[in-house]
Amino acid sequence: METTKEVNFKELLEIIIKKWWLILLLTVIGFATAYIYTVKYVTPVYEANTVLYIGQEGGSLGSIDVSLGQLNANSQLLVDYKQIASTRLVINEVIKNLGLNISYDEFKDNVIIESVLDSRLFTVGFRHSDPQVAKQIADELAKQLTVAVLQIVGVENIRILDQALVPQVPISPNVLLNAVIGGLLGFFISLFVVVLMFLINDTVRNDEDIENLLGISVLGDIPEFKGEAQ
Repeated sequence: METTKEVNFKELLEIIIKKWWLILLLTVIGFATAYIYTVKYVTPVYEANTVLYIGQEGGSLGSIDVSLGQLNANSQLLVDYKQIASTRLVINEVIKNLGLNISYDEFKDNVIIESVLDSRLFTVGFRHSDPQVAKQIADELAKQLTVAVLQIVGVENIRILDQALVPQVPISPNVLLNAVIGGLLGFFISLFVVVLMFLINDTVRNDEDIENLLGISVLGDIPEFKGEAQ
């Protein structure tokens, strides 16, 4: 007669508590492994940003028109300038001027252009494993964007306010987050191992186990006396 082992959650909980050392060990191993792997084998990525300003053609930085219509026009210009910055005209010029060994698609994927909330300012950024290269590309990209806008749109209304700084802290990877994820993975693996050990353990420990195994009731048992031959 084939029988299936019923899960006794009280016994399972007791086993989990008894195996706390295994759970802790695998959790620590997962945390440490993820931390070491991230630090030693994951390439950090740095982001440098150049700040630009959208002004009026031929105007000075001090002449600011804050009318609603002008702000809406500047918002539309920013959308256009983002697209221009991603064109081959601009990107290929940056690649050529800096002598970069990078494809157009790879370059484009690392370009970050964002507006500064409620202002005419926007940033042109680039992500790279070398912080110095990230700065150089961000500055050159901003420069070539101003040139392209003059050629395409026919206006000179973009000014570079701040050149990029060499980033000191990478934006990725997040070492602590990866380590925590590794620790959680080790924790769940340890729980899986403990539960699996519990399920495949066929040891008969008490009357209840005999009843579950044979499907019959136990009428009595023979006590074991001290000194009895084994």
